[in-house]
Amino acid sequence: MKSILFLFLLFPAIPAVTQYCNEAMLLQKKGNWKKGLPGSRGGTAAEVQNEKKILDAIHNMIQSGYSPMGLEAGYQEAFLAIDPAAPANGYYYSIIPLNYYCDGDKLKTAHESSAWFQVAANYFDAEIYSTPELSQLSSGTGYHYIRDIPSEKDGIFVFPETDVSLGFGLKGSSHQWLVTYDKKLPFAFVTRKEFLETRKKILVNSQMQEAAGIKDLLSKKEMEKKFKEAEYKSDPEKLTHYLRMDFEVVKERYQTQLSGLERNYGTAFAKINAALQKPAAELNQPSIVKTDPHDPLSYLFTDDADPFGEVLIKPNPGYFNKKLPRSYPQFFFITLTGNQKEPVAAKFTADIQQALLFPTLKIMLGKAPGNPAVQTMNSAKSLIP
Repeated sequence: MKSILFLFLLFPAIPAVTQYCNEAMLLQKKGNWKKGLPGSRGGTAAEVQNEKKILDAIHNMIQSGYSPMGLEAGYQEAFLAIDPAAPANGYYYSIIPLNYYCDGDKLKTAHESSAWFQVAANYFDAEIYSTPELSQLSSGTGYHYIRDIPSEKDGIFVFPETDVSLGFGLKGSSHQWLVTYDKKLPFAFVTRKEFLETRKKILVNSQMQEAAGIKDLLSKKEMEKKFKEAEYKSDPEKLTHYLRMDFEVVKERYQTQLSGLERNYGTAFAKINAALQKPAAELNQPSIVKTDPHDPLSYLFTDDADPFGEVLIKPNPGYFNKKLPRSYPQFFFITLTGNQKEPVAAKFTADIQQALLFPTLKIMLGKAPGNPAVQTMNSAKSLIP
């Protein structure tokens, strides 16, 4: 699935004359909503029409519980290109808040933002609908990954808060949630056994490719030798010099590389075979890995607390109801990012969390846009996991 290209739209600065423009009053200044330029368009016209109704319902939910303060809330809808591997279309609603600021005695709107909010249907920020083609891999784990395992709280999957770069040297924090069918995830965790078996196949591919490259160089050197033998046929001294100072030296170097290759890969295979002898309970654990700093051909198992750990995931086709139209939401992935040290952005992220009605988003899963549960979704109370 292709990554989303998030459009950080540039809205024109709108000056407004005020007699008392200062930093203190900005947080108290009532903001406004502004619809951004149309996002990408994927899917059929009928599918987009249904998806737009879902996104409009989400916008109404947020708008009914959130009033912009000190900023212009630019919102946008986008409909992603069809992914043949996905059982449902991806589409999203996003808000980019543009702060007001004082320019002398005038109130203006910024062109950049230190915060961002998105509710995406059937889209996740790691590939969950397919796995890399194993026959083409000669490196890596063979799987896509996420950085953290989410915890379930009040029926919602919550990811740990993470520090992120906001650009321009600014740092911020990001919150993410998954709203899914009860106690299910739209992806599955790769077990240690699966990873080890897959990694073994990747090493076979890698060794074959590296060895083939060295053998090809050896073959070319042998061909060069034949030409030199013909060239120096009447000059045995030059031929002897070539063989001793060039051909034999290069041949020995390539043969040493082949021997080293066999030795290094043999060590890597031995580690995998030893790991596959572990008890079944250990081999069935989720595979969280990182590169072995002392052996580039090997990986180490680690835990979710390791900042370098990769939590390996794979598709979970059993999660999705394939009888539903592609336009129906089957899960929501929510991201809220902001600079907590910047007062307006901090208030934005706090207020958006209060406006998020997780139970009503959950009600929308697997439902048609015109379903009464969707139409009356704003009657539920907010729940912040």
